Amino acid sequence: MIRCERATVERAGRVVVESLTLAVAAGEALAVVGRSGAGKSSLLAAVATALPLHAGEILVDGRSVVRAAEDVRRRIGYVPDRLPAWPGLRAEEFLEVFAAAAGLRAARLRSAVERALDMAGLAAERAAPLDDLPAGPRKRLLVARALLHDPPVLLLDDPFGGLDPLERRDMARLIGDAHLIDRTVLAAIDDADVPACFTHLAVLEDGRLRAVGRAVPGAFAAGRSWRCAAVCRDAAEAAARALSGRVSEIQVEDGDRVRFALDPRQTSLGAVVAGLAQAGIVVESAGFDPPWPAQLLS
Repeated sequence: MIRCERATVERAGRVVVESLTLAVAAGEALAVVGRSGAGKSSLLAAVATALPLHAGEILVDGRSVVRAAEDVRRRIGYVPDRLPAWPGLRAEEFLEVFAAAAGLRAARLRSAVERALDMAGLAAERAAPLDDLPAGPRKRLLVARALLHDPPVLLLDDPFGGLDPLERRDMARLIGDAHLIDRTVLAAIDDADVPACFTHLAVLEDGRLRAVGRAVPGAFAAGRSWRCAAVCRDAAEAAARALSGRVSEIQVEDGDRVRFALDPRQTSLGAVVAGLAQAGIVVESAGFDPPWPAQLLS
């Protein structure tokens, strides 16, 4: 559905995406992670035709962003990282403006706006001024705007930025719902905490693609160990002894938490937790710390 062939993008005369080749199949949800300035937002903007290509090609559903930009725009819903300033405009009016710009009229416009409000969970806030909406509803409103014309491709720039845990859950649900109906999703994730709603992950570094694969730790495990932590209430010392020989770099942080490094070629996190349970140690929680996509950037 999205194909980048040696795509190069410049901003202010500086190369920000360099000779990037990447494919996102129909129905996939790909999260792009990378440090600040890695080129994530610029890549999305180029796919959305908001930034010109300096070299190479980007195709969306077989249409070139250079030669068929208008066709591409009809096939995408682009969500920038923040809501633009529209003083005095209400949420419902905001959607009506963009529905009209997408060519929707009368009953089709009304239906699209109602569907978008419902999808974003904003039916009760339809009359709220944009400037009064908190960060979560503002983000959801941007997603609702992008989905007004029912595009097959959704582009999301920093969809989780500034959201609290419940708002992140709601945004992940929106993305998961889009994926479930075979919509292709490409998102730039700034904090590298990638929710399970994404099927694939790509790592950008200085504008170049460093790695890409399914969004599971095993797809990126070659030649690395994962930093992990387990919480075992009042049993961290016993957990450390039980972990000896299974993992490395074991460190008791306090009476409850033990940190360690896990080599996926030798064991899995599930096997480690099972081993602790067999040793009679109650594990309250265990996981990659920080999240494994963030560890790819270190």
